[in-house]
Amino acid sequence: MKRGVVDLRKCRKGDILTSALGAKLRYLRPTYGFEYLEHVVEYLDDSRGTGTRTHDGYVFNNNRNPKTDHDIVPPIQRIRELKLSGLLDTK
Repeated sequence: MKRGVVDLRKCRKGDILTSALGAKLRYLRPTYGFEYLEHVVEYLDDSRGTGTRTHDGYVFNNNRNPKTDHDIVPPIQRIRELKLSGLLDTK
């Protein structure tokens, strides 16, 4: 299944995000200095703490595994809008 594209550069501190596996996360900030990837998020559902994501919401730059990675997905309403407008290919 192809995942929709997000742009975490548009997020503000405190924005609530959803992972492809259903976890809720909070956007904290862009990364600084030598931190891994470009954005810092915090899990809200459990004790996994914080993690980083690419600009487009992925857990890893390479070697991605959609079955286990908590990649960020667009909000449901936004997905519906993109599908209706034909801008999101769900194939």
